[in-house]
Amino acid sequence: MGKNKDEIPYYMRNVPFFFLTALLAPVAVLLVLLNWDKLSTQMRNNHLTFSILMTMLYISKILSDGLFKIIFAVFTWTLILFVTYIYFGGGRKGGKP
Repeated sequence: MGKNKDEIPYYMRNVPFFFLTALLAPVAVLLVLLNWDKLSTQMRNNHLTFSILMTMLYISKILSDGLFKIIFAVFTWTLILFVTYIYFGGGRKGGKP
């Protein structure tokens, strides 16, 4: 079952977090990481995904087009390699112990 609403700070609830993320996306990512243990798994995943997407939008407006394209390409390739590595067993021989 989910965490008790009293344990979750007010700014981490859905509506306040949405406005906070819209105004200060990088700060919202930091708040999710600082309140990691207080959030339920579903809320943690939702908040982290939304704040990362908004941070990417925020960064794309700050950086020039050339620099953003380079950073985005490096991030994408790193993510692809990471997912591929995990999919193929993470370097472990014989599967799970």
